[in-house]
Amino acid sequence: MDYGAKHESMGGIGAISPGLESVWAGEGDKEVVVGTTASTAVPIHTRVTPPEKKPARVCGLRRIVFWPLLAATFAIVIGLAVGLGVGLGVKHKAKKPASTSAKTSDYYIGGALDPAYYSKQGAFNGSGLALASQSFGSGEYGELVLYFQHHSGSIRWQRLTPDNGWLGGTASEVVATDAKNSTPLSAVAYSLNGWHLFYIDNSNRLREKINSNATNLWIEGPLTGENHTVLNADQVGMQACWYGNDYGDADYKHSPLPNQGNSTVNSTTGSSADVGMHLWYASDASTFQQLGWRNGDSNWTYQQEWSDKNGHAGLGCYSWGPGTTTYVMMVNKDNVAEIWWKDTNTNTSSSANHPINQWTNSSVAINNVHPSSSLGYTNAFYTQGTDDWITGHNISWASENTTIQSSFPVNNPGIPGTHMSVTTLPDQSGGDSLCVFYQTTGSDVTFATRDLVQGAWTAATLKVPDS
Repeated sequence: MDYGAKHESMGGIGAISPGLESVWAGEGDKEVVVGTTASTAVPIHTRVTPPEKKPARVCGLRRIVFWPLLAATFAIVIGLAVGLGVGLGVKHKAKKPASTSAKTSDYYIGGALDPAYYSKQGAFNGSGLALASQSFGSGEYGELVLYFQHHSGSIRWQRLTPDNGWLGGTASEVVATDAKNSTPLSAVAYSLNGWHLFYIDNSNRLREKINSNATNLWIEGPLTGENHTVLNADQVGMQACWYGNDYGDADYKHSPLPNQGNSTVNSTTGSSADVGMHLWYASDASTFQQLGWRNGDSNWTYQQEWSDKNGHAGLGCYSWGPGTTTYVMMVNKDNVAEIWWKDTNTNTSSSANHPINQWTNSSVAINNVHPSSSLGYTNAFYTQGTDDWITGHNISWASENTTIQSSFPVNNPGIPGTHMSVTTLPDQSGGDSLCVFYQTTGSDVTFATRDLVQGAWTAATLKVPDS
């Protein structure tokens, strides 16, 4: 494969092919030249007084000295050769596995596994996916904006129209061109401040872009200037969550809430003027940092550090305003998905089993999660397993008594470690549908949907422009 050509196709975002681990030359052969001396002719029949007999010499040394010295020299040379060979062999052996063993499918995706897997068309192989839901409840149903990474490396968007068509995804719908390969994406949308899109740039820093219906212009958000450095890895966890609603839905009309029936309702139910966002990102392979922002603030505030987590896996979150219980879902170092809760109702007494304003691990544990599983929540909690299937879990949210009521598979398996984004949308029939966006081949964006309560999954592949 022409690696340079691949680098060009990535729009300047790519990997550099490593050189040889080590190059060394062994010693050349040593050559010993044995010389000869001409003999002096002695005339026959001539009596010659024999010369005085001298000890035989080799290379100027007496034989009695030369042969033991030669043997000792050979012993030393052989010893050095064996020692040097073993030393070099051990060093080389230790370096070789280090260059290959780390690149397993657990923490790498797409072209990071092999340059041959870089997409040449459609979406980036390992694209982050994020949704900003707009459901206005005025004849325009299910309008949705999807953010993804194009195979060129740029971050773009497509929009779901009221007639179920998709528009955009071209070079005219570019949000950013400095994103790292396979960056996670997270979008939060609400009427007070338009759209916020979060991603990781090619310097491993958090970036925030903001847009609104009033300007239709992407500008840098305050998070960008704060220089938060993210785990330097191919698969990294990062997620933003709207404080005041669940996870990216517009506040005109939100998706069905947990334990509150199966129909969409006006967002004024249980809403609050106190709105903002939480954001989690992996600072190293086992640690997440939690930040917070309230509407009107000029900067983000550090809130908490989470340790003993899998920094390569994604997160899910759910919150619904002050005085309620907030949930965050993470994968621990044993690749078990956990659900943590925090009751923010300060008018309630705290107890050992139910502390107030303190993150507490529930009893829910989902085993065999893919080490780089993306997580998502809207009405169901979604994880990817080690078998590559995405599973939705119906959760009964009840703080320390939280349980999984039932689970269901989603459509077909995704690529290992696929990013995903999920939501619930009202449909034309008056009901609601589960929606899951993920990748099944690497250059695709697959849109799977099913009735909220039951039914078969149907799926389609979004058309992503090649240029």
